[in-house]
Amino acid sequence: MLTLLREWLTANRPLILFVYGQVFFVLGLAIVLQSRRRSRLSLARDLPWLAGFGILHGLNEWGDLFLPIQKQFVSPPIFDLLSAFQLILLATSFACLFQFGVELLRPLSPPWRWLRGLPFLLFLFWLIGPFWAGLVIIHDIATWSATANILARYLLCVPGGFLSGYALLKQARNQIRPLGLQPIERMLHLAAGALAAYGFFGGIIVPPLAVFPANWINTDTFSQAPD
Repeated sequence: MLTLLREWLTANRPLILFVYGQVFFVLGLAIVLQSRRRSRLSLARDLPWLAGFGILHGLNEWGDLFLPIQKQFVSPPIFDLLSAFQLILLATSFACLFQFGVELLRPLSPPWRWLRGLPFLLFLFWLIGPFWAGLVIIHDIATWSATANILARYLLCVPGGFLSGYALLKQARNQIRPLGLQPIERMLHLAAGALAAYGFFGGIIVPPLAVFPANWINTDTFSQAPD
């Protein structure tokens, strides 16, 4: 059964990438439109960060679909520039997700306030280190791109996904439950689980690379799991 599923996913990869990117983009766009309405919930104030994550990540996923097509029509330097821009979109989207979780926690728990600048600092570290310095040190573009991609996921996606999920649970308990809004509380629980799951599958299940833990837990080990 798993073999058939893997074969179907491989055969329909372009369609999956398009739909996957569209889901994120529509999510971000819907949040932008919804956040224009006035709301008494403090959660609404921080939604633009989640919208930024959705829109930017959707554009990044569409890059996986359209960049291979562009490779046939543009020069190698232009293609490398487009690939670098896609990496920046990826890391920026994860930084927005991380900032969303931080902003949700900030008004609830004073000890968490020091985290407010952490997503930007980690993004800056990634930009100067794995992205820029890595490009200077690693001469193979494919290896550099994979390394920068994986480190963006480890540094920003993993903590961003888990922290945002935890923050939504705190919002549900501290802000929504006292109002007796059970449908909204259930939706926040589902959203928290989805963000935590994304932090795991999007941040830990990375493309294979000859460094730990990417050489041990990666997309290949999952896709090649026995039936």
